[in-house]
Amino acid sequence: MGSRGYIGYMQTVQSNQESVIQDLESLQQTFTSLTERSNNELFRLADQYRIPSDKEFQQGNLSPPSLMSNIESIYYIDLEGHILAASLQEGIDPKAVPPYIFTAISSIAKSGRPFATLHCTPSCAQSVFIPVIATDGRELIININRSASLLIQDFYEITHTDIAILDMIQNGMTAKLDQVLIASQANDTTEILNRIAGLTEISAKRPTVFFDAVGEQYYSARFFPLHQNSPPRTYAAVLRNESKSRAYIINELKNIIFSTLLALFLIITLIAVILKPSLDRLMSLAKILPLLPDGRFKDAQTLLQEHMSSKKYTDEIDILQRTTGEVIDSLERMNASVEQHRNELKSKIEALTEAKVFNELILDASPLTVIIHDSVGTIRNINKMGRELTGLHLKAPQNANINTWVRNENQSKSLSASLQGITDTTGKKSQSQMPFFTDDGRKLYFLWTHTCLHVNDEAHILSMGIDITERKEAAESLHWLGQHDRITGLLNRSSFTENANEHIAEHRDNDLIELVMFDIDDFAVFNDRFGFDAGDRLLNDLAAHLLDALPENSPLARTGSGEFCAIVHHPRNSNQSVKDLGLEKLTRYAFSKNNVSEEICLSIVVDSYDDSLSGIDELISNTTSTMIKVKNKARGSLYYAAESDDTSRVSRHEKYRMKEQLQSALSGNRLVLFYQPILDLSLNSISHCECLVRMLDDEAQFISPAHFLGIAAESGLMPQLDFSVMEKAMRQQRLWQDSGIHTGLSINITAPTLEQADFEERLNEILKRTGANPDRLIFEVVETDALENLSTARKLLNNFKAVGAKVAFDDFGIGFTSFEYVRELPVDYIKIDQSFIRFIHERESDQVLVKSMVEMSHNLGKKVIVEGVENREALEIVRDMGVEYVQGYYICRPMPISALDLSLRIHDF
Repeated sequence: MGSRGYIGYMQTVQSNQESVIQDLESLQQTFTSLTERSNNELFRLADQYRIPSDKEFQQGNLSPPSLMSNIESIYYIDLEGHILAASLQEGIDPKAVPPYIFTAISSIAKSGRPFATLHCTPSCAQSVFIPVIATDGRELIININRSASLLIQDFYEITHTDIAILDMIQNGMTAKLDQVLIASQANDTTEILNRIAGLTEISAKRPTVFFDAVGEQYYSARFFPLHQNSPPRTYAAVLRNESKSRAYIINELKNIIFSTLLALFLIITLIAVILKPSLDRLMSLAKILPLLPDGRFKDAQTLLQEHMSSKKYTDEIDILQRTTGEVIDSLERMNASVEQHRNELKSKIEALTEAKVFNELILDASPLTVIIHDSVGTIRNINKMGRELTGLHLKAPQNANINTWVRNENQSKSLSASLQGITDTTGKKSQSQMPFFTDDGRKLYFLWTHTCLHVNDEAHILSMGIDITERKEAAESLHWLGQHDRITGLLNRSSFTENANEHIAEHRDNDLIELVMFDIDDFAVFNDRFGFDAGDRLLNDLAAHLLDALPENSPLARTGSGEFCAIVHHPRNSNQSVKDLGLEKLTRYAFSKNNVSEEICLSIVVDSYDDSLSGIDELISNTTSTMIKVKNKARGSLYYAAESDDTSRVSRHEKYRMKEQLQSALSGNRLVLFYQPILDLSLNSISHCECLVRMLDDEAQFISPAHFLGIAAESGLMPQLDFSVMEKAMRQQRLWQDSGIHTGLSINITAPTLEQADFEERLNEILKRTGANPDRLIFEVVETDALENLSTARKLLNNFKAVGAKVAFDDFGIGFTSFEYVRELPVDYIKIDQSFIRFIHERESDQVLVKSMVEMSHNLGKKVIVEGVENREALEIVRDMGVEYVQGYYICRPMPISALDLSLRIHDF
């Protein structure tokens, strides 16, 4: 009911608001119509006026307008906007010029129709401009002006609504009230409109409606711009006092509230009358409920039967009475069930007592040690296993503390102190290993699980421990097996490496350290002939034999299938070495066991340790390489590597040294570019130069790329080397370009660099950083390096084409030379390998091959560069074949930038 009243009230309010908005819109239309009617009236008056003659214009003594017409002034204007004469009411300034003359003339010229406007310059007035033709054919414009106050007064008399003309300041989409120019009931209207303008945002484009309280009164207002021929700042506003309408709405609200309260009172009274019999029956039911907690179910049933209804129909109270009866029956059955459960619980308690005894028996039979103690270690209960280990006799002994038996002799912190962190929460656990010192003095290793229990709000700890002494000993045995050979009991390879490095670190300063490697010849054949069991026995016997032959404290290990290694050291000042041990006799070993007799041959290599080695791994590697050679040439013999002329180790050291030098040169910017000119045969001038890298060593001497490029490739340093060369070459090209030199540069790129995932990104980055012109760059890729997959090769080479550079196949002809690749890939130049050119003047076969390659390249639209031109004869042969570019010592050797002559030409060519 209240909601319906509220909805009615809201509908009334909404209807009132809609009515107000419609009224304001009608008032705006009324004002607009009234303005148009007034303009038409002025148009008609203009038709009634006689146009003065030229003489009257010249004399300027025109009579004033009729007072009855309320016209203030009449101006006669020519088409150029000059005022010819004026008819003015008394008090009108004769020097005043009517506004909007030229606007009106322009509008009349365009439309041919009269022009009307409502303006407030300097005072609010209606002005019309009517084009006329005098009797003598002159074209004139009559301007008639009448005060706008008459229009305001007419509107107020017709509508009994206040109206005002306003001057507004426009600011984007909104307008702000500057002043009220003219208004009906000027004082009151002006004040109210100023207050409304401060309360609402007025639109600059469309009418704005206001409907709200202003002080203690309610007003509605509509602001709208006067666009038709009026200044854009001129607005009109209609204003109505809506206090009566508001009072009507409030009165409606009072009526709705009163009617709602009255209806609510009547409904409550009616409900009370209707529900009284039911409430009386409910009270009788309520008197039954206190009997139930006392278990008086029979009395409750008797009282319920007395108040049962005999009506023919059933209502909610009848249902409640039947339900109450069912509840009483349920409670009576439940009470009987509780009694039964009580008896059962009593039986279970007795059973639990028996179970407690049983659990104690289980704990006593458990292989775990179970101890319950408090936070300081005082034992409250201990099972049989614990009592046996501690020597206690009672389950709850007096003054016994767990810390007496469970402790770590290497720590000062007791078990109880370490368990303080779990005593705050029931069920919190901790697990650890801690020895158990038994009553008879034994030390057992136990794994403990400690759990916090709270008994009578006191923290207790249940500690259960299992004896892991045997397991720990087994783990130590496994650890030993992890470091030793299972068959011989000697160190295995990893343990030997670690032990040998420690041995070397200890004795390297004062002792001669030598590695002795023993390897059983044809050990696999022995296993095939006699079986693996015999092989294991041979290894075991031989290990014992070697231990006897070697000095004490010499680490010996089985490092391979039939391989043993030992470290032997002698003081340097003793002049002793492995040679003094007589190891020659160890090259033969007579094995005899279980009807197996065989003479075993061993190859032995002795190598010495020096400070140039990185450690035992490198020494073993060197010795293994030597052992392989010994096995191939003189197996079953003793070989001293230090006395041999073996250059393999020297070669490896040289590679390591060169790798270090290369890494140092890369980090220290000690790579230098040499430039070898490439001659354009058609112009007899240098078209571009190939960039060739050199490395400066620590003594500032140049190292040829033949010495370090292979090592760079093996060590994965080629990408770093190539990117360094690229950046140096591009910086040089930029310097040439800034100096007006247009010679290009050719840069070699290897496959590992080209296949880098970020190659395209780094190429663009270097181009951007150096400012090089990619149009002057040629990237040379080796034919055999990067072209194994056609689609992949095309994608890689397109990286160069994408930045505007050119691509050349280097060393063409020595790889697989697939013409399909030459045809399909974005290659600009074919660079024929020098191996075809060096002896071309002597070998006809080379001439045939080169000519076919040149013709094939030209047919596919590729230009040809030949390298290795070292004499005049070769130059003339390749020129006659149509080769475009040549490179070689005959043209110029690779030069540093300081010695490079780009003006080089071939004389008599």
